[in-house]
Amino acid sequence: LVGVGQGCIGEALSREYASRNITLVATVLPSDSNQNLDTTGITSFPLDVTKDESILALREKITKLTGGYIDILVNNA
Repeated sequence: LVGVGQGCIGEALSREYASRNITLVATVLPSDSNQNLDTTGITSFPLDVTKDESILALREKITKLTGGYIDILVNNA
């Protein structure tokens, strides 16, 4: 789930998915805190979609975490 800053619709979606035992990975801007997600056990990574190096770094992390398989992408950025 891309774009899960504190207080936004992405945060609400991630909490709902987590409450339904759906495994998800969320992203937040590097300048934003992810503490709102850490307390729920949601895996999150920093992402700035305007920077290629940020996108490539996330791609590497997601590939390691999931083996390269993603069922659904919600781009809320």
